[in-house]
Amino acid sequence: MPQLRVDRPVSLSDMAHSGIRRAILDGSLRGGQMVSIVSLAAEMGISRSPVRTAIERLQAEGLVTQTTGGAVIEKPSRKDLLDALAVRGALESLAATLAAPQLSDSDIAALHDAHARFETAIVTGELTTAQRLDLEFHQLIQTGSDNPTLIESLNRVQARVILATYTTHRGTNPVPAIHEHAAILGALVARDGLAAGRAAAQHLDGLAARIKQHWASSSVLNGGATSS
Repeated sequence: MPQLRVDRPVSLSDMAHSGIRRAILDGSLRGGQMVSIVSLAAEMGISRSPVRTAIERLQAEGLVTQTTGGAVIEKPSRKDLLDALAVRGALESLAATLAAPQLSDSDIAALHDAHARFETAIVTGELTTAQRLDLEFHQLIQTGSDNPTLIESLNRVQARVILATYTTHRGTNPVPAIHEHAAILGALVARDGLAAGRAAAQHLDGLAARIKQHWASSSVLNGGATSS
């Protein structure tokens, strides 16, 4: 007799967690903003208990700080962003190294498609779309690593990078990322794990360097003023 598998229905706390997390990562909820469990529950049409559980999970992920009755969306500093990028670079490198020999032809086709759409979004100035497609490209690679622990870790650090990006910088040139993604993709197509890992690390290193250069330029333009 074949084994019968019944998928566990998504719980209300899972739904609340997904919804609040998505609002944080798309910028609908901003760093430093206070959100109440009562208002979130009312907006979602659910009781307070699953929202409270969702807030606890988001705090464990470093995205919120719990307060009496709700939470404050984290507002990462510049150092927080650079720290997160350093960790993300190491993890993205490992993911690309592991994924390269395992990717199927359909996986490669999906990466080509994501990269093409990412390039189009940058060229046409659709930077919000480009940000989403950038994450899609990297998540296709991490899924290809077939390492659940690595995937979970990357999901967390990617979220912290995105949140920190909202609160610490705007305006870096996105064009170099097109070429950096192309280098990663080329190594993956060749099934060269070491080259893919190097290219992924160089991509995140390049992003960090561009962010620091942007901060330095902004400081000069503002007469040497800096922000957290």
